[in-house]
Amino acid sequence: MKTTGKPIETSKTTRRQFLARSAGVTAAVGLAGNLSVARSAYVQGSDALKLAVIGCGGRGTGAAKDALSTQGAVKLVALADIFEDRVQRSLKALTSVSEISGQIDLPKDRLFVGFDSYKEVMAMDVDVVLLTSPPAFHPMQYAAAIAAGKHVFMEKPVCLDGPGYRLAMETNKLADAKNLKVVVGLQRRHQQSYVEGIKRIHDGEVGDIILIRTYFNMPSNGPNYQRRPETVSELEWQIRRWGKFTWLSGDHIVEQAVHEIDIANWMMQDETPVKANGLGGRQVRTGCGNGQIFDHHFVEYIYADGARHFAQAKQQPGGWSHVSDNVHGTKGTVTVGSGPYGTGGSATYGGGESRAGEMQMANPYVQEHQDLHDAIRNDTPLNDGYHGAKSSMTAALGRMATYSGDEVTWEEATQSERALAPGLDQYTLASTPPVLPDDEGNYPIAIPGTTKAW
Repeated sequence: MKTTGKPIETSKTTRRQFLARSAGVTAAVGLAGNLSVARSAYVQGSDALKLAVIGCGGRGTGAAKDALSTQGAVKLVALADIFEDRVQRSLKALTSVSEISGQIDLPKDRLFVGFDSYKEVMAMDVDVVLLTSPPAFHPMQYAAAIAAGKHVFMEKPVCLDGPGYRLAMETNKLADAKNLKVVVGLQRRHQQSYVEGIKRIHDGEVGDIILIRTYFNMPSNGPNYQRRPETVSELEWQIRRWGKFTWLSGDHIVEQAVHEIDIANWMMQDETPVKANGLGGRQVRTGCGNGQIFDHHFVEYIYADGARHFAQAKQQPGGWSHVSDNVHGTKGTVTVGSGPYGTGGSATYGGGESRAGEMQMANPYVQEHQDLHDAIRNDTPLNDGYHGAKSSMTAALGRMATYSGDEVTWEEATQSERALAPGLDQYTLASTPPVLPDDEGNYPIAIPGTTKAW
């Protein structure tokens, strides 16, 4: 297991400092924009695409398996994570899958641990990096990957706040300038039922769009009242439970419901709303051990032409669970996608026509990697980074509205200087995180009408 930097005694793993998030990374991006594509970029006709994973949790391991399940020669040559146990768990899980085990080439010296372990990957001869770390780290790691000349698969969300959005958009431009391909894990953009349904909307089947309704209402396991043990640092505790903390995940409206928010923007020809208002709160996630995120949100997004998008997002046990995307226009309605997480092969149109069960779709979680690999091999344009950043920021706009209880404009949100994790470039696991619990183990939460969220 390879580590870098000076060890810090805070549990089993070696700890690292991070590459600069804003000023330093932005400067590096600007400099790299004048350089040619790094030597590691894939060249047509060369051998297998070499992949590396940065962030070895469940999603990172799953994304690696999906990427290795594509057609064409690919191999996994590096794993990196803050925590050693996650690297080892991912390695064990991947090598146990017989269908892909022959595509894994992971000697110990290509297993990297620590806060700056991703920088080791950027220095390697790899073609594609899979950025599947907690979302707070995506903008800076994306910037580092493109500066290093790597093609990128990046899990959603792309950004959580105004500074992260602006950095991501700068990086998108640099990716284009360096002819690097980018796919974001909004897999519905690569799913047949959605591609067909959205095309019919864009072709005018529903007329002018008046209203979009989306739902990402999912069950949860309910509250967890576990307290941090004294043997674990506060920052490590939060990172290992990143989904419960706004500064790491953006809240579930950003981390999860961004799928449906992306569909709404897609329906609107990738326009973004001009403003949003909403409401939300915590009825189930209360008490110590439950972080700081809300358990329900309802947002009204308003577009420049007056169209509305009503977005529901819920993580509560029991009650109505539902995922779908619905558009109402001057000529009719369309519901695109159904089934668990919207991955069912169906589209229902206003005239009663239904395609449910008819489509024999490729697995969209594999297809998005296939599309990336094909674009690299064939040198065709592909950059999901633009709509990925816009939709992630649209979701963050909704969080700002529900947290504050105010109407928030797109300009206010995107131009805000407020970062959820200021100084992230200086963190080690001995650092103090942006939020701390009180004596009862409760973390600060937003209070609508009081909180300034942007």
